[in-house]
Amino acid sequence: MGRLIRLEWLMLARERLAWVLLGFLALACVLAVFNGRALMSQQLEGRAIAAQGDAGARERVQGTLVEGSDPALAILIPFWIRMHAVAPPAPLVDFSAGRAPFEPGATTITLRSREDTLFESTVVDNPELLARGSLDLGFVAIVLVPLALISLGYGLFSADRERGSARLLLAQGGSPVRLLFARSLPRLLFALGPLLVAAAVLLAAGPEVDGRTAAAGWWLLTAVMLALLWWAVVLLVNSFRVGAETAALVLVSLWAVFTLVLPAAITAAVQVAYPPPSRFEQIATARAAEVASTTAYEDAHPEMASAQFERRLASIRKTLAIGRSVEQATAPINRRFDQQLDGQQHVARWLAWLSPPLLAADAMTATAGTDVRRSLAFRRSVSSYLLEVKEVLGGFVERGEVMTRTDYEALPTYQWQAQPGRPAGRVAALGILTLVIGGFAVARLRRAKP
Repeated sequence: MGRLIRLEWLMLARERLAWVLLGFLALACVLAVFNGRALMSQQLEGRAIAAQGDAGARERVQGTLVEGSDPALAILIPFWIRMHAVAPPAPLVDFSAGRAPFEPGATTITLRSREDTLFESTVVDNPELLARGSLDLGFVAIVLVPLALISLGYGLFSADRERGSARLLLAQGGSPVRLLFARSLPRLLFALGPLLVAAAVLLAAGPEVDGRTAAAGWWLLTAVMLALLWWAVVLLVNSFRVGAETAALVLVSLWAVFTLVLPAAITAAVQVAYPPPSRFEQIATARAAEVASTTAYEDAHPEMASAQFERRLASIRKTLAIGRSVEQATAPINRRFDQQLDGQQHVARWLAWLSPPLLAADAMTATAGTDVRRSLAFRRSVSSYLLEVKEVLGGFVERGEVMTRTDYEALPTYQWQAQPGRPAGRVAALGILTLVIGGFAVARLRRAKP
C-alpha cells in the first residue's frame, strides 16, 4: 500500500494542473488568514472601545452623585446614565465571518432607548463590499476545495479507461479498494493541505477566546466531512462508463447546483414564505405615536410648575410617558418582526438539508459563533436588559426621587453568555451521506471491468 501511495504522489507531482491548484488554494488561504485576523482585530477593538466607554460613563455619573448636589440637577441623573451591552467575541470569527461584518457587537442603553432603535446607529463597511462577501476559510472550504477535488479527480478512472491503462492500474493495485485508497489519499491531502495549515496558523496566532479550541475542532471536522462527501461524488461519477470530459461536466454541474443555485433558491423561498414587515411602517407608527402622545400629555397637564425642580421633573416625566407610548404603538410591529424572523430560520434550517454545502456552511457559522441565530439571541437579550434598566430608572422618575451612589451601584449589569455551537447533527448527516455515496461508488468500482 505504501508503494502505491508513493507512486501516486510522484504521478501527482508531475501534473502541472496539480501545482497550479495548490498555488491557487495557498494564495486563497493566505488572503483568508489576513482577512480573518483583520476581522478578529476589529471585533475585539470594537468591544474594547465599548468597555472603555462604559467605564468613562460610570465615572462621569459617579462624579455627579455627591452629597449636597442641587436636586434640580440630580433629578435628571436617570436620563444621563448610559449602560453598555457588549456581546462576548465569537470564537472563530476569523474562520467564518458569517454575519459578523453586518451585526453589532455592542450597544448603548439609556432611558430614552427603544427596542426598535437600539442598533440603528451601527456603522458597517461599504454595503457593496458586504454584499460581495469576504474571502475567509469558510469560503475556501465550501467553494474552492470542492472545485480543486473535482479538478484532481474528474478523470481518476474515466481517463484511464480512455487511455486503456485501467487494467494495468488494477493489476498493480491488487484490488480496486486498495487502488482506490492509494489514489484518493494524495489528492485529498493536496486539496485540504493549505486549508489545514491556514487553520493551524489562525489558531496559533489567534487571541484567547473561550471555547475557541473546541469550536475549531468542530469547524475542521465539518470542512473535512464536506471534502470527503465531494470526493465520494467524484468516485461515484467515475464509476460510470463515461468519458473524462463528460465526468468533468457532470461534476461541475453538480457543484454549481448545490453550491450556487440551491442556496440562492432557498434564500428566496424563505423571504417569500416569511416576508418581514415594512420598516417604513414602523417609522411612521413611531412618529405618529410620538406626536399623539405629546399632544395628549400637554393637554392633560396644562399647569405650569413654579419651582425649577418641579419643572424639570414634569419635563422628564413627559419624556418618559411619550417614550412608553411609542413603545406600546410599535410593539405589535416588533413582535411581527420576531415572528417572521423565527419563521425564516425554521424554514431555512429544514431547507438547508437539500444542499450539503449549505448545511456545512450553516454548521461552520454556528460553530464560529457568527450565525444569525446567535445574532438574534444577542439582540433579544439586549431587549430584555433594556426593559430591566428602564423599569429601575423609570421608577425614580415616577416617584420623583433623587438617585444616590448606592442606587447607581445597584443597577443591573448586562450579562449574557452565548451557547457554543455544536453541529453534531449536521456533521453526522454529512458523514452518513458520504458513507452512502462512497459505499455505492466503491461497490460499482469493484464490479467495474477495465
